[in-house]
Amino acid sequence: MKRIILSFFIVFISVQVNCIEWNLTHQLISTTTLYDELNKLGFELNYKPELVVYLYQLNDNIIDTEFSYDLNLNYKNTNDSNFEISGKLYRGWLRYSTSQAELRLGLQKINFGPAQILRSLQWFDNINPHDPTKTTEGVKAILGRYYFINNANIWLWGIWGDSNETSLDKFFYEEDNLEFGGRVQYPFKYCEAGFSTHHSSTNLLTFDTETKYSLDLRWDMALGFWIESCLNVYESSDTHNYSRLLTIGTDYTFGFGNGIYCLFEHQYFSDLQEDIWEITDRSGASSLLMSYPLGMFDSISSIITYGWQSELSNVFISYNRNYDYLSIYLNLFWNSDQNDNPNFNSNKGSKSIQVMLETKF
Repeated sequence: MKRIILSFFIVFISVQVNCIEWNLTHQLISTTTLYDELNKLGFELNYKPELVVYLYQLNDNIIDTEFSYDLNLNYKNTNDSNFEISGKLYRGWLRYSTSQAELRLGLQKINFGPAQILRSLQWFDNINPHDPTKTTEGVKAILGRYYFINNANIWLWGIWGDSNETSLDKFFYEEDNLEFGGRVQYPFKYCEAGFSTHHSSTNLLTFDTETKYSLDLRWDMALGFWIESCLNVYESSDTHNYSRLLTIGTDYTFGFGNGIYCLFEHQYFSDLQEDIWEITDRSGASSLLMSYPLGMFDSISSIITYGWQSELSNVFISYNRNYDYLSIYLNLFWNSDQNDNPNFNSNKGSKSIQVMLETKF
């Protein structure tokens, strides 16, 4: 990471000051959560300044960079009531782009796939569907993308493993380890298709490498429909094992009142198995999202997730009010002790009420 920051600094001092355009924005989020467990109270104040600098621009050739810092103040009224202050770099990348291509180096966000809640392609982020700010950890990567005239595009990436936690599992097995992959997206007449793959070494005693293969499809017709499928292959010198994820989803807006938007997703996932064609016991989870605009500034939404094997459910209800520079969220959580879905990130095992205030300036 120090090398990346040093490279950015060299670029800065090598460009004439009068050629630089910059924009500084701020995001401040206050979150207060009251849990029903022993009346626990949690408070978090999050501040993210974001600096975007345009270093060079000639016709459609642009060099720009972005820095963002994540500063957190946390309080929990446990037996030893305490405050915790933490901070880290949230984004830090340098990009060269044209009208059809871009190359980006540094700490950045990489995500793709049509699913919204039960995401089989949640490879490099930990976005929580309950979080309206869509905050996620970044990855240290070099990412190249090329866009064709017909909107088809190719992605290639190399990621510096840093043992970051995602909502699926500990994805980066080894620190200071280069992982690589790519993606192809192509728009057909009635649907858009994507194929992705990613290869990494592991620190597991049983396997040496893990390779992910995925296929996703989306149709937008009378209603939206999508599929995300992922096959994980774990290999060693004498062993091959497999696991699978499959998400099927659809959405539609019903013409009642101001319009009721509904989204439904169902996910299958299998445990580790030696035979790729073997029929194994599969767990499944389903999620239903509904949202309704009460007016120009108010809306209400809900996400209900049900685990079919455990027969347990998680319920989330949110009321949102928007002003010019302020958004207010009142969130209610009713979560079971566990959930069948491996990548569903929520306040498990808790019932709570949360007030979130977000301002950008």
